[in-house]
Formats: sequence, C-alpha cells, structure tokens
Amino acid sequence: MQAGWLLLGALALAAGTGLRVWQLDGQILIDDEWHAVHRLLAADVSQIVTRLGYADYSIPLTVAFRVLYDYGMLSERWMHIPAACAGIALLLVGPWLARRWFSLPALVTWMALLAISPLLVYHSMVARPYAFTVLLTLISIVALRRWWQDGSRPAAAAYVVSTCLAGYLHAVTLPFVLMPLAYYGIAALRDRRRLAGCIVVGLITALLIAVTLGPPVINDWQQFTAKAGKDHVTVESVYRSWLMLAGSQYAAVLAAIVALAAYGWWRVRQRDRDLARYLLVINGVASIAVALSGATWIFHPLVYARYLIPGLPFLLLFAAEGMVGLVEHVPRVAPLIVAAGVALLYFLGPMPAIAYYPNQFWGHLRFQYDYDPRENPYVTQIPKEPVPAFYRELAARPPASLKLIEMPWRLESNFNPHAWYQEVHRQRVMIGLVTPVCGTWSFGEYPETRTGLRMRHFAHLSALLRGETYGADYLVVHLKPWKTPPEEEIEWPDMPACLPQIEARYGAPVWRDDGMRVYRLKR
Repeated sequence: MQAGWLLLGALALAAGTGLRVWQLDGQILIDDEWHAVHRLLAADVSQIVTRLGYADYSIPLTVAFRVLYDYGMLSERWMHIPAACAGIALLLVGPWLARRWFSLPALVTWMALLAISPLLVYHSMVARPYAFTVLLTLISIVALRRWWQDGSRPAAAAYVVSTCLAGYLHAVTLPFVLMPLAYYGIAALRDRRRLAGCIVVGLITALLIAVTLGPPVINDWQQFTAKAGKDHVTVESVYRSWLMLAGSQYAAVLAAIVALAAYGWWRVRQRDRDLARYLLVINGVASIAVALSGATWIFHPLVYARYLIPGLPFLLLFAAEGMVGLVEHVPRVAPLIVAAGVALLYFLGPMPAIAYYPNQFWGHLRFQYDYDPRENPYVTQIPKEPVPAFYRELAARPPASLKLIEMPWRLESNFNPHAWYQEVHRQRVMIGLVTPVCGTWSFGEYPETRTGLRMRHFAHLSALLRGETYGADYLVVHLKPWKTPPEEEIEWPDMPACLPQIEARYGAPVWRDDGMRVYRLKR
C-alpha cells in the first residue's frame, strides 16, 4: 500500500502549494504588514538593524525589503513570495527531517495536515516572519536532537544557525528554539563531555543572538519592555487560540485533534520515550513561557495562536501519528480514510468561506481574528448601514471583469470595509493614495515620488489627475470613514475639498450617495 501513501503525499503537496499561492499575487498589504514599510521609508539599513521601534516589524525582513526598495523593486509580490516559499518548504522539509522517527504513513498524513492548516496557510500569504520561524524552529528542534544522538557537527551548526535566525526574525520564537538546549543541558549534568558540548553550543548561540539582537534591544530597551507584562491570557482566550491552532470554529474538531495528538504521543512514547518527552517538554514549557510573557494583545485569539505557531507542526505531527494508529488495521483503505478525514477538516475550517474569487484581503481580521464569526468583533461590531447599491450593481458583472480604485483608506481591518464590499461586488480592487493632493499622510500612504516602491495594488491621486488610470474602470471616493465600532474616532482626509480637481479631470460622478462618489475612468 506504499503507492497509496505516496499518491496521498503528492496530492497533499499539490493542495498545500495551491492554497499558499491561490490569489497570492492579488493580496493587498494590510494591518501589521505595513510595519516594515513604514520603517523602511523612515530609516536606512544601519538604523533598521540597530533599533526595534514600538511597531512590531521583523528586522531581517525589513532589511531585505529596504534593499529591494533601494533598487526600486519593492512590491507586494516580492514581499509575499518569500513567506509562501517558506510555507511550501515546510511541507517537504518537515517530513524529510522526521523520517528517522516516523513511518511513511505518519509523515504523509502530517504533510496533509500541514497543507490544510488555516493558520499555516494564512501566515504563508502575508509579509510577516511567522512562516520562516515555523520552518526554522522545526529545523532547530530536530537538529539539536540529531546532534545529541549522533554528535554530528553539521547538526550542531544547523541548530545554531536556525535558532539565531528564528530569534532574529521574531524574538517570541526564542522559548521554542532555546528549550532544546536547556532540555539536553540538564540531561548532560551527569556527563562532563556532553555538558561541555552543550556549553560550547550554548555559548556560540548566545553570542550570535547577542550580536544580532543586542544593539536594537539596548537602544530601544524602554520600548522593548513596554510590550511585555502588559496583557495576559484568559481561559476563554486560550480556548479560542487553540481553536485556531486546530483550524476550526468547532469545539468537536479541537477535541478530535487533541485526542488524536494524545494518542499519537502515547504511540511515540511506546517506541521512543525520550523523543516523546523531548517534544512535549519543549513545546509545553515554551507555550507556558509565551503565555506568561504578558505580551501586548496576547489575549486576542490570533495573537496567542500565532505566537504558538512554532509548536503547531508538532501538534499536527502527533495528530498524524494518532490518525495512522486508528487506520493501520485496514491498510488497503487507510490512505483513503486519512484523505477523507483531512478533507473533512478542511471543510470544517474557515478557508472555504475565504477562498472566493477575487478576494484580495485574506489577511483582513474579519477572517483571521477568530474563526467563529459569532465571536469575532471585526464581524459582530461592524457598522449596520447596508453595502452601497453601487457594489451590488457591479455584482451583476462577471467576477474580476472590472477594476476599482478605492480612496482614501485606512490600513487597519477595523477601519477597512473593502473585504466586505469585495465579497459582494467580486471585482478587482486597488487602493488610492491621496498624498499630497488631499494633505500629507504617512500612515498607510506614501507619495508618488517614492519610486523605490513598485506596489501593483496602490494608485496615486496625483497620477490620476494627470490622466494615469492604472487600467481601472472606476474611481470610488469615500467622503467619510467606515469604522468598527461605529463610534470610533479616526482621522480622515477632507475629500469633499478634493472633488473639484477630480471632476475637472473625469467629469461628474456616475454614481453618488451621502458617503461616496464614483467616477468613470474609462470612456
């Protein structure tokens, strides 16, 4: 039956790759993805590597983006492709690294669970460090055990490099990547030779972490500490975060994943007690350490879930072992049963509701804050006014047959209605930036003169007034902001004052109401 498992593995790889690249090129930068853009627009490479700032940007990613910017190449495509590649690499690297300790059926089942994990898919589609840290954490944990077992110097080097890179990309990863060294360091207390090896590996790791993270932490110590000890998890928030890790809004799915993982861990313990204990202690202690950090917003389901994402592959690995244990007595149909189970998990998750076409806002928190819409404030607290009739008229046209430029905007999900509007009209969207025509705005905006940015889904009003239409059909001008909750106060450009310039170029609006004007760009 090996052929059946190999076929399932190929299908899992294809599905996982497809999910990570589906509509990737159309995604519009939103929320935390802007941290790096704001930073690189305000600082050069030397300033980026020596400061943390309060906004949570990843230093190595921001440096890479800044280099692309300096060469006039920074676009959404080049910001998103690296994370997608890391997410796809996880599907191959993970099973390859674990091949010594798990059977082919377990590895293939694991690949399938990794492929359809909503949290892993989402973080493979955004310009954030989490897809990289998941992969690097896996390499780190496996590499140190290989070194412990075999004394392999390449494995020790792999541990040092992956640990330092993961911590440099995002410091919240450090509990996961340093725990392996602590685990075997304690075990080595009775063996001087092994203890010396642990000390050497630990000193090299500590030195590299100090060299990379030391200067920015020292320079911005106050801002670094300001983000710790500020909030705390609750029983409810932990439960909701674990639902996201399980990839569903349903408690039954979470219970099934946990039960399968517990059974899988027991099976691993039966054949390799140290491996089972090693993985459990590392991920358990690291998860508790992250919870006790009191990081800002950690009580939000997505925040704690993504801080735990380095441990998610191991939860799914044990669940895969458990699934294989349940079907191993029917080997002829085992791959089919596993495939059906994985497909069921997919359809019980959030992705079927997100994957409509086109959807350029996969990262919008209406989809990603909580997988249960009834518990998601970005759904429950939205304004009650109806979707403008203009968007409903566009819905009569074929999907993606038109392009809209929406201006102005706010990058935060709670002030961004375009995910809701696009679900209705199903047309392509660009974001219109009003700087400097309607005032100067630096949050989520940049002037046309920033030629290092080659964003494909952003248009400048200054260019529109010269007649550059970006291939769009309509310009939609929003006179007032959309706010969640509705009583929130935010800054908004004085768009009525800008309308005469727009009308001088494109004529009277073809559609209007109290909140917006629509201008035809194509004659």
